[in-house]
Amino acid sequence: MQKNWPRLLKLLHEELGYTVREGKAILGYELFYVDLSSWKLRLTNRTPVIWIKTKDLDGIPSHHVMQSLEDVVRERSLSRQIVLVLLDGNRSPLMRYRSNFNNSLVLIGSDEQKSIIQSRRPSGELLDLISVQVPISSLSPYETRSPVTGSRFFGREHEINRILANPDTNHAILGIRRIGKTSLLRETERVLNERESNLQVVYLECSDLLSTDDYIREVVRKLNPRELPRLSMQKYVFFFPNFLERMSKVHKSKIIFLLDEVDNLVVMQRGDWELFRMLRASSNKGACQYIIAGFREAMQEQYLLDSPFYNFAQEIRLSEFTRQQARELIGVPMENLRVRIKKEEQVIGQIYEETAGQPNLIQYYCLILLRHLDQSGEREISPESLIDVYSDEGFTSHLLTSFMQNTENREKALVYALLSSSQEAGFEGFSQPEIDDTLRANGIVLKQKDLDEACSVLSLAGVIHRKGKDYYFASPVFTRVLQHAYDLNYLLRKVKEEGYERS
Repeated sequence: MQKNWPRLLKLLHEELGYTVREGKAILGYELFYVDLSSWKLRLTNRTPVIWIKTKDLDGIPSHHVMQSLEDVVRERSLSRQIVLVLLDGNRSPLMRYRSNFNNSLVLIGSDEQKSIIQSRRPSGELLDLISVQVPISSLSPYETRSPVTGSRFFGREHEINRILANPDTNHAILGIRRIGKTSLLRETERVLNERESNLQVVYLECSDLLSTDDYIREVVRKLNPRELPRLSMQKYVFFFPNFLERMSKVHKSKIIFLLDEVDNLVVMQRGDWELFRMLRASSNKGACQYIIAGFREAMQEQYLLDSPFYNFAQEIRLSEFTRQQARELIGVPMENLRVRIKKEEQVIGQIYEETAGQPNLIQYYCLILLRHLDQSGEREISPESLIDVYSDEGFTSHLLTSFMQNTENREKALVYALLSSSQEAGFEGFSQPEIDDTLRANGIVLKQKDLDEACSVLSLAGVIHRKGKDYYFASPVFTRVLQHAYDLNYLLRKVKEEGYERS
């Protein structure tokens, strides 16, 4: 069948090693999918390619062709993807109408295809052509609100390999909100399914599964929905372990459960722990492997001797990126987007310091820079470009929201007290006795255990970091934004009124 492919796809597949798959034709057009995930952009392992032959262009008005392409995009639900359109003819007449339609369509005419095929850098020339037609902020892999996988997954390869290398071990992925726990689970799921098609991998978002009944019903629905009608007649303590063992035998391997956002489920299960004892039993019998993700409650249970979480899983704690991971997240997409970074070491270092290495903030930072480039038409980032980010309301709101969502009142009280006590607090170090003195001066007394936990959470959240016996605020931008956005004495008074000890 490859002899009937467009010459450009033949080149990509046969000579350059890209995976190309044929899709199902639609509206008379042939459809293909090419794996461009290695470019580490918003181009997936199934980037759609529509082939428009000469007969599809002859005598047909250009705006009718564009309308037809829009119908293809709508029919195949491709509106959120970048779609390559290979034309056996001149693309210019269609380009006039492109802005009126879908900006994610990349039109590649016969002249452009010939130029790519004859080039000594065909991949680079194809990418050049794509980046001219698609705004670079849309082409970039940066995502600040949704989980990412594949080409848009950065920096946690070590954690993925650790999970894959230990199939007989349960894993607990622990970290603050927006640190990448869900992305790590989803990427693990993708890699597992890609490596072994016969594996049974079950992903469950557990934030709304608040009872044993909710959880078991959802698992049965995923693994064998035919058993749902008689589920209400079962006694779970006998039925569910047996069900998991049966499903393991049916699939001839362990059932791999990816349990996301388990904190609420942990809270609701405290007391008899019926569900988690069943999960532990299924793991001990070799029927299931569990990879769970959570934050405070899951972290706490890991160390309680009477908890079913104790010694249940190997801890994988997600924290800020290393400078090398940040360099890859910033530099690789920028290079592939043909964006030059002037004084690269200084730019990457400044972004890393100001975001405290938090991957979500790094991505937001880079996305703002790319939007500015789209507006200006320039393709260069310099240290001077970074100044604009500080005044971006979206970035400051994102920064403050991350802090508010990841801290409880005791952590907020600690930060507010330190920053309100001195304008220099954002730059000076402070020991635990100094933190305690500052809190006491503001009428707040924390037990040593609570103070330790508060410092640990703030370190995990990238708000402070520890050097020796002293703590420092990790990001000067964070302290500056917080001091400018709020009356810290007022906020401190409010958290004292609301209470700052954990229940």
